[in-house]
Amino acid sequence: MAKDFLKDVLQKHVAEGSDNTIWWDEERIPLHTIDQRVTDVMSLKGRKAVVTGGAGINLGQAVVNRLAGLGADVAIVDMEPAAAAALQESWGRKPGPSAEELAKTVSDRWGVEAVGIYGDALDPAGIRTILAEASDRLGRIDILVNSAVATYVGDLATVTPEQIDAAIAGTLAAPIHSCRAALDHMIPQGYGRIVNIGSEASRTVLPSLGLYGTLKAGVAAFTSHLGKEVARHGVFVNGVNAGSMWGPDRELLPDTWETLYDHGRTAIQRYQLPEEVANMVAFLASDAASSIVGTTVDVGGGMSL
Repeated sequence: MAKDFLKDVLQKHVAEGSDNTIWWDEERIPLHTIDQRVTDVMSLKGRKAVVTGGAGINLGQAVVNRLAGLGADVAIVDMEPAAAAALQESWGRKPGPSAEELAKTVSDRWGVEAVGIYGDALDPAGIRTILAEASDRLGRIDILVNSAVATYVGDLATVTPEQIDAAIAGTLAAPIHSCRAALDHMIPQGYGRIVNIGSEASRTVLPSLGLYGTLKAGVAAFTSHLGKEVARHGVFVNGVNAGSMWGPDRELLPDTWETLYDHGRTAIQRYQLPEEVANMVAFLASDAASSIVGTTVDVGGGMSL
């Protein structure tokens, strides 16, 4: 078999006294995957995942279901139900299920353990408490998806200092703090997968998204730096740039298609389903992405082209 041949080659290389034996460490090279189906390599059975903003009607829920569908036990992190409902209503959206309600639905649907955890994932102390609870309830943390966000949408010429500080805290600082807290769980166990949710607004100019796009570009840069630093510990950090997603909470305006088409914002000339973005998140969280490090993948339908 192919893996047997490769193993023989590597052992010969080591036996000949190569000084580069670290590059051929069989404990670190996934030789066992050579003869597996890619669907087997993508399995998350037995993995323990945490998704911040996990009860969000669009991407949060899609990510939770994709991970659970591949076999992962999931901690769904979100705000207290009353606060979450008020936020959704302020955006003109229908309130979704609470984290605990979604956890029951996910458990029943996929046959995995899903738990709801309430807290402020955007707060440095809050995320540490959240991850400690997730570790206690699930047994450990293998996967972290940073999906929670609070930002500013509007013109750069009129944004206030307070809005700038709040956007930095909720869009850039929050995933940095979250990753830092997760490393305390992942590095000691020698394994971890972190996926930071970005935006194609970081790679193109879009109306009213100047500050948001700038900060998401910062998230992508942070993802690269952290990915390079901690890969040697078995912790792989990557990101996904989402585009314009449509979900059941969002009503399409009559001119939405024409606006997208005229401005050429997407190569696929349509909105995305959150599940399309979540597909890449699930891939990066799996061992199928075992050589992808510090990379933020555009999954926005070609919005930034």
